Amino acid sequence: MKKSNKKSQLPASKNENDQYENSGSLKPTTREKIVKAASTIFSNFPYYAASIRMIGKEAEVDHPLINYYFPTKADLFQEVLKITIDEYYKANVQWFDGLAALGPEKGFSLYIDRFIDFALKHPKPMRIIALNLVQAKQFDIIPGYQLLQQFFLNAMQAFIKSVPVKGADFDIQRLTTNFNTMAINYLGASDYYAGILGMESQSPEYLKWVKDSLTYIILPWLKQLLEEVETDNRGIGGETVTARRKRGQ
Repeated sequence: MKKSNKKSQLPASKNENDQYENSGSLKPTTREKIVKAASTIFSNFPYYAASIRMIGKEAEVDHPLINYYFPTKADLFQEVLKITIDEYYKANVQWFDGLAALGPEKGFSLYIDRFIDFALKHPKPMRIIALNLVQAKQFDIIPGYQLLQQFFLNAMQAFIKSVPVKGADFDIQRLTTNFNTMAINYLGASDYYAGILGMESQSPEYLKWVKDSLTYIILPWLKQLLEEVETDNRGIGGETVTARRKRGQ
């Protein structure tokens, strides 16, 4: 029997391959399959524990093909992290809709309900962020870690645009960072926290505990920022921080 002289080779072009796969078909492209599989693996293992072989097995593709689309694990992780953070941020902006007219108690309650609903329907973003949020000093910083840091700054800006607070930027950043850090951990690492409490991670009992805990810690702080008028001593004539923001300073 003659052996075939035809050599197996990777697609000539990533874009051409994706266009071919998508022509007349709703099937995901190879690249999309890889990214989806990677998001599954990275939502179950932190960056340093996940491997390209794991992702290849999940995507049902040979791992050398992953290297064709994403030369390194770092490249793939950064792509997943970017998609994850974008998805979370866009949802976060929408959670503020209609809250201003409700007052702090009802508004904050509805915001948390929307947050929890998102986490239940889309668990991967919370899990990926929670698994990679804390970095030990002895290890190199994970690829794309600056995206996580930027997310917290963007979350603060979304809060400032949506909520009529009058506090100093430092106080607002402290509020939003504390809220997001706690909420992401409670929901992204829910198996851990629920286990400590002897509850199921998606049970109404645990979700109520999450909401009550966030409300107890954050709501008084939020009320203070809503009621308190901070003056900036560096401003002229006791100008408020809010006024300075409106002028773009």
